[in-house]
Amino acid sequence: MKVTCPTDHKHDRFSVTAHVTQLWEVDNDGDFVECVSDCVDVTHRPDKDDLWLCTICGAEAIVENDN
Repeated sequence: MKVTCPTDHKHDRFSVTAHVTQLWEVDNDGDFVECVSDCVDVTHRPDKDDLWLCTICGAEAIVENDN
């Protein structure tokens, strides 16, 4: 996969959604008390179908397959 900013190809930082699991401390009802670890595992890495935004200028990035 190749990700580029349409505004400036030198821009090389992007925000994109990933799905992660957290480790929580809970009470005896299973209710959240606090987050012990923000990222235990990644269940969905960013892929070409996600929305990628350039963090430098805010433009929507162009995402291409690397084949």
